[in-house]
Amino acid sequence: MSAVPEPPQIVICKWNVHLTRSMLDLTPRVIVILDEFDTAYMSPDWDLLAKAERVYRIKDFDSIEEIAAIAADLALRGAEIDRIVSFTEFSQFGAGYLGVLLGLSDDPMQHVAFRDKRLMKDRVRRAGVPAAAWHTLVDPSDEVDVAAVRERLAFPVVVKPVAGSGAIGTVRVDRPEELDRVLRGLEPDPHLKSHQLTVEEFVSGREYHVDALWRDGEPHYLVISAYYRPRMSVLDDDPAADDTPRDGSYVVNEADAPDLYRRMRELHRKVNGALGITDGPTHLEVFERPDGELVFSEIASRMAGAWIGAVISAWLGYEIHEAIAASAVTGTIPAPAPSRPHLGGLHLRPEGPGRITAIPEESEMLAVDGVLRAQRLRAVGDTVEHAHPSEWCAFVTLGAGSREEYDALARRVTDLLRVEVEPLG
Repeated sequence: MSAVPEPPQIVICKWNVHLTRSMLDLTPRVIVILDEFDTAYMSPDWDLLAKAERVYRIKDFDSIEEIAAIAADLALRGAEIDRIVSFTEFSQFGAGYLGVLLGLSDDPMQHVAFRDKRLMKDRVRRAGVPAAAWHTLVDPSDEVDVAAVRERLAFPVVVKPVAGSGAIGTVRVDRPEELDRVLRGLEPDPHLKSHQLTVEEFVSGREYHVDALWRDGEPHYLVISAYYRPRMSVLDDDPAADDTPRDGSYVVNEADAPDLYRRMRELHRKVNGALGITDGPTHLEVFERPDGELVFSEIASRMAGAWIGAVISAWLGYEIHEAIAASAVTGTIPAPAPSRPHLGGLHLRPEGPGRITAIPEESEMLAVDGVLRAQRLRAVGDTVEHAHPSEWCAFVTLGAGSREEYDALARRVTDLLRVEVEPLG
């Protein structure tokens, strides 16, 4: 009789109750790494964590000393790690470094390319994928480098942190003569250790996000969604678009756009090949120019944030974390069973900056017919600065039977569920 193979040994970086429980339901061979933010603010379930094989507590995933110490301890214990699951932006560098130390990757820069947008775009462009031209600014006060940006790039351009996320610290500059002023006024994101910048040519057109889950180079699922507005224009005034949601996206069903899905799969496979992505969740952002060309924006080797994870869960018919766990442990996932034919999600945000005077309760959001899920992240009295598109207030997941019904639902929700503010001062 042949021996039953042991289940894979999985490392989970950071705390998420749904992912940890889903993984432990499938295998006890789970190691969890928590950082200081997790233990101080995320209320880990220590009874659940007691079922894990081991729990490491560190200060910061960017500490090479702490990550190296975990790798050394695992090596001394004879642990043979099969997969590392890192589902947040700020654990990506540490998770990638741990994978290099444990021999899971033979490319020591692979995990860097998942975060550093310069290296990411360089590798993707070398693979023949259209992407915006860019120039690096190691020191924004270096006049020679700033002059090179003006000479080499066509304006408008977008200035962003090399390892940022969510359009935080990202600024559009329309004319060359504005660049110096914008650079002088930039406030570095306090969450980022590096203050290096990249400047990219602005790509106009429709913006999509593509959310997928991969195993051995093949997608368990691949879902295309269209943003209502490109992320960089969410905060722009646009009176002509007042009757449509400002911030959110909706799923583009494959039956309605088979050619788009074909072209996006082809682009995604090239991107994956360039970056060495074979397994796990991804969140890809792509522009479609007016002439139909698809242009790579960026990719995250993790599940999407904001409202998108809840929408993918509604599309699957079960929690996205269950799919991630099943793929990592068994190599398969339960068949998707969308809860409604047409799905999407909205971010409910105020029209401008100020102190919140009214924001819907989750029960109020869920009382609207067609709202499938709701999450409130702010409260009355909180301040909204309107400084970047990822200043989250509240999310709703929507579902309807037809595209027309969905569009009407999105407009109704936008009108009914409002976040109101009063001016500061």
